[in-house]
Amino acid sequence: MTAVIAVLHAEDVALEFVSVLRDHADQDVLVVVGQARASVTLPGGLSLRERLELLGPLVEPGGNTAELPVPADVAALLGAAPAPAPDEIWTHSPADHRIRRARFGWIVSRAVSPFPGSSASSPSSTSPLSLPAVTCSVGDNPFLQTISGTATAITGAEAEAKIDFINRHAGELLRSRVADRLVTTDRVPAVERFFTASAAQANRLYALISSLGDDAAVADDPWEFGRSAYEAARLDATAAWTARWCSPQDGPIVEVGACQGELTRRLAGKGYRVQATEPNAGFRARLTERAEPGVEVLPDSLEDLADHGERQAAAYLLVEMLYYDQDLALLDRLPTDLLLVALESGQLNERIWPWLREQSTWRVAERVELAPPTLESVCDGLAYLRKRGSRGLVLARAGWRR
Repeated sequence: MTAVIAVLHAEDVALEFVSVLRDHADQDVLVVVGQARASVTLPGGLSLRERLELLGPLVEPGGNTAELPVPADVAALLGAAPAPAPDEIWTHSPADHRIRRARFGWIVSRAVSPFPGSSASSPSSTSPLSLPAVTCSVGDNPFLQTISGTATAITGAEAEAKIDFINRHAGELLRSRVADRLVTTDRVPAVERFFTASAAQANRLYALISSLGDDAAVADDPWEFGRSAYEAARLDATAAWTARWCSPQDGPIVEVGACQGELTRRLAGKGYRVQATEPNAGFRARLTERAEPGVEVLPDSLEDLADHGERQAAAYLLVEMLYYDQDLALLDRLPTDLLLVALESGQLNERIWPWLREQSTWRVAERVELAPPTLESVCDGLAYLRKRGSRGLVLARAGWRR
């Protein structure tokens, strides 16, 4: 049986995969290091310290900005394993909170077994490797609990080998100013946890953790708006809330950041003319494909809408989209007298309320809870998380009366 550990940084083997080396103590293990675009074989029969020592020259404490290899490059590195093709491949979780490690784990999954209909940025679909799944380290994610297939406690001697390797080869990472590279106690686990994910599951997990970036669209409906009972109830409540404040006869409404259109569909069903804006090309393509009569799909961002000031509307809906550090002063330039803003309560308290107290353009006409927080399984039960709930604020321009 041939095993490969594919990691972004060389020290990740010591941090998260020592139990894998233990389970293959008498077998050669190929380590692929994505950051270095290199591979090294750790011979079977050597002690753990001797095997880890072979990784020392590949540790790059300052490296965290190099372009990541594409799936075809990773497939080529994986192919360096002794014949036959690897039977086991271990890598990072595509849901690791450290986004570059998450992306590398996702890239490995695409190199090994491209999911049906995928369109990688390289010809990875022609990879000779076609394993059904990879095994992922749970890694670091304070927001998502992944159901582990295995959890292995390391021994005191193995912990000492971890500590020794980090102190001698990666000591700079103990004080790194780069959050993803910083080695903290919780990133040197005494229990190493793993789960198996198909390429399709890896794709969904990566989209979920990439929620604030363009890669969120690599999976269809990453937040499961169309499948989750919780999300359905939240969207139904949001549509009903909109109807209390604005009727279809009042004119068009602009939905900013419509994603794939689950709320759009509900509003169109109530007779509204909706101008649904979505700057992410992947989401916008699905939104356009599924748009119902009365829906106009636009590529505009919030910044575009404010700068151009051309979309006069009865109301602007900013539902669960002010998470991207937008300048809230942009809201003053939107050509409407009515804003419906929905966010989780923490963001409302940290961003929206302080801004509201310092301005005089808008007054709060209503506060409402649209959905309470809940715990929910995602990715077909592979993980679960806390959905933070949604609270709505109706902001009326000063002088506007209903």
